[in-house]
Amino acid sequence: MAADAGDKAYDPNDRKASDFENGENQMDAMMREMAKEKGLTDAELDATPGEYEDGLQATAEQWYQYGIEDAQKKLGQP
Repeated sequence: MAADAGDKAYDPNDRKASDFENGENQMDAMMREMAKEKGLTDAELDATPGEYEDGLQATAEQWYQYGIEDAQKKLGQP
């Protein structure tokens, strides 16, 4: 894209930023489509990081407890 004499200072980085944003939007759309195919709902996909992490914390605590119980069984402890 050549700059005309009447154009203000042409910055090729403007186009790079636009191209990058368009590519990012396409990638987000593909990832969202794949997540929906895998069974996630719009509510799950649109959750804030805090809401998402709140759910993870409970799951992580449960997995930790299962790990402790499994280790105790393997050590012969009740």
